[in-house]
Amino acid sequence: MLNVTFRRFHVFLSVVETGTFAAAANKLEIAQPSVSAHIAALERQVGGRIFERRRGRRPVLTELGESVLVHARELMAEATEMNANVISIRSREGHRVVFACQRTLANFVLKTHITRFTLDHPEFHLVLRIGTQEEVLNDLRNGIADIGCFLSNDAPRGLGSEAVGKERLLLVASPDHPLTKRRNVKAADIEKYGFVGAASASLFGRSVAKLMASAGIRKVTFVAQVTEHQFLRELVVAGVGISCSTENSVLKDIQDGTLKQIQFDGPELALDIRQASPIHSRENPAISALLEFLRRDRTEVVPASSK
Repeated sequence: MLNVTFRRFHVFLSVVETGTFAAAANKLEIAQPSVSAHIAALERQVGGRIFERRRGRRPVLTELGESVLVHARELMAEATEMNANVISIRSREGHRVVFACQRTLANFVLKTHITRFTLDHPEFHLVLRIGTQEEVLNDLRNGIADIGCFLSNDAPRGLGSEAVGKERLLLVASPDHPLTKRRNVKAADIEKYGFVGAASASLFGRSVAKLMASAGIRKVTFVAQVTEHQFLRELVVAGVGISCSTENSVLKDIQDGTLKQIQFDGPELALDIRQASPIHSRENPAISALLEFLRRDRTEVVPASSK
């Protein structure tokens, strides 16, 4: 019985339901000898006759056949239920998208965009994974996330990516810092003071360091390095050092006077808001909708002060 195929059970049930081998063959659109061969094979497997067959009469189930019928119906019902469940799961997966987003972007830059997408597309199930740039890229490369967003002027290896906007970075310090009282502050002046920033080994830390170096600020002395923006903010507000922070993350503090922007006499500091996905990403309606949404709104993914 362990080797009985579902096809064999299907033929058997068709004979029972239609009443004859010929009718079953017609229903299944196969030749009658094929029906007979399936029934003969099934009888060999169960070790006895399942039909009493007499010329000119309908086949009648034997006691063994009645037992096989019960189990065949149960197994076919379970197979039908399993198939329905698989179809249901696949359908739901087509409406699910996993979006990995760098913490700074999720909390300060893309918050309204992500919320608006969720409100505009209630038919989709959005799973938002917020983390460091390293975590976003790992989620994409390991197939955990379908789409990722992070801050970088460099395209990541092994992933398809495009820039969907820019985020300015500002040099900020506590209101009583000497450089906040001056205009046209040079790079050499900034290099004389300590910084509070992301870990130098992190991807975001390296991106910021590379950006500042391109603007002439090459000698950066860190007096503190942290992984969470909220604690970084506390240190800068307390006067521990200067921070090169994304504009949207410090804009409110600048507006209420908690922090002040250093008027840097140099090129604008900005990082691309980069959207990425696996090169061989799976296709489903939810992924396509989110990708299109981010592309369509690229002109809106800009610093709040520039809107």
